[in-house]
Amino acid sequence: MNVSPDGSGDITSNDFAGGTTPAAYPADYTCSTTYTMTAVPDTAAGYTFDFWTVQTNTATTIYTVNPLTVSIGSVNKTVTAHFIKAADTVSLYYPHVTTRSPWQTEIALINTSAGQTIQGRLKGFTDAGQLIEIMDLTLAPRGRKQLTIATAFAYHATIGYIVFQTDAAGVQGYTKFYQTGTYRTAIPAVDEINTGTIYVPHIASNSSYWTGFSLVNTNATAKTLTLNFNDGRQASQTINAGEHKIFTIAGLFGGQSQPAIKSAEISNAGGIIGLALFGTPTALDGFLLTDDTVSTIYYPHVADPATWWTGIVAYNPSNIAGEITITPYTADGVALTTSALPIDGKAKYFGEVSNLDLPAGTAWFKLTSTRPLNGFELFGTWDSQRMAAYAEGSGSGARQGVFVKLEKSGWTGIAFVNTEAEAAAVTLTAYNDSGNVVAQNNFNVDGHAKMVKIAEQFFTPQSIANATYIGFVSDKTVVGFQLNNSADNKMLDGLPALY
Repeated sequence: MNVSPDGSGDITSNDFAGGTTPAAYPADYTCSTTYTMTAVPDTAAGYTFDFWTVQTNTATTIYTVNPLTVSIGSVNKTVTAHFIKAADTVSLYYPHVTTRSPWQTEIALINTSAGQTIQGRLKGFTDAGQLIEIMDLTLAPRGRKQLTIATAFAYHATIGYIVFQTDAAGVQGYTKFYQTGTYRTAIPAVDEINTGTIYVPHIASNSSYWTGFSLVNTNATAKTLTLNFNDGRQASQTINAGEHKIFTIAGLFGGQSQPAIKSAEISNAGGIIGLALFGTPTALDGFLLTDDTVSTIYYPHVADPATWWTGIVAYNPSNIAGEITITPYTADGVALTTSALPIDGKAKYFGEVSNLDLPAGTAWFKLTSTRPLNGFELFGTWDSQRMAAYAEGSGSGARQGVFVKLEKSGWTGIAFVNTEAEAAAVTLTAYNDSGNVVAQNNFNVDGHAKMVKIAEQFFTPQSIANATYIGFVSDKTVVGFQLNNSADNKMLDGLPALY
């Protein structure tokens, strides 16, 4: 039986011979009996109990109950208590995972640090919140790990969500859900837990679209959430501690679509994380559910209207009406004529960019509001076969970050905008999964200008065939996103640059 080897805790049991405590590491006992053991964390040093593992020659079983009763029997077993120092633990959440046919899930992690190796542990939880599988993981500086859940985890069919825990900051990631040959969507992993009301800026529940939620309760106690819809109706959902719950808007109302519901707020949501998915039989997308609001939302790309439509969502969670100022720019950064729109309290603007009557030559634009907003940008093809969303979230951009995946069977398009008036000096670096530099390019982006290219074109004549993601550094603040499109033009997903 093993005590955690770093002094983070102890094991006690009245069943030990003479009532002794196996405080040394390791401590071995041979017998044919049943032991009840209590893991005792070193609370003075800040540790808490995490989980037990019971390992035999053929399998490792995880237990989260404490005390643990285990039968030793005639098979050699190694029983280990694991502890964590909660104050030093950094968690990255993948709040929705499914391998239930026809769905599959892919996740990725990137160590954005240039000099620090990060060691951590991926934890797979059932929908009920039971820890079912663990995977130790090491990320080299700038290293990346991509996993298909169905092949990486033995108990993938029972995993509802995954948490990566480490003691170092600097890990970014995404989750990708897909049905092969039909559609997919990609959503950033969650690195910040909501503390207040969650805003749902867009809901589509009608004859064409469905909308569903996937929520995880990170609290140690159950939470009863109230969903307050724009039409005045409400619905409640109780989520137990650690539970993962999935439901659709139609499912809340007897399986009937609800075309009058356009947006919502989720109250009593402190400690709740999750995402919303919306789709049709041929297109899918989604966004993180957050309590964030910003006074400025950047929409860094207006797509070619010959093939694509561009949509925007801007939701005002205040009870007080506000005004939105729309500031458009050309690709070269020339400011065009501004316009204004009123937005009522608890209301949203949703529609195609073409309905905004933006000036000719508009390549990107921003919304500045007298009331904080929550929103995102959406792209789709006119044939309804592809759809992808972009939600930057912070409203401020960044001076460094990553575009987290390069499509290997199709193309990756990257667009980014210099939000400042002066020219930005930008360095793009393509990396492989080991964190090695594959290619690098330096260039300037004029003030308020936009650059949009297929990823390979940013590095011409260098090849990035062996690269898996791109990092950027800028001396001015930029916002950006990527679109990944499959070779058969059926699978599209979008992700913001992650900071």
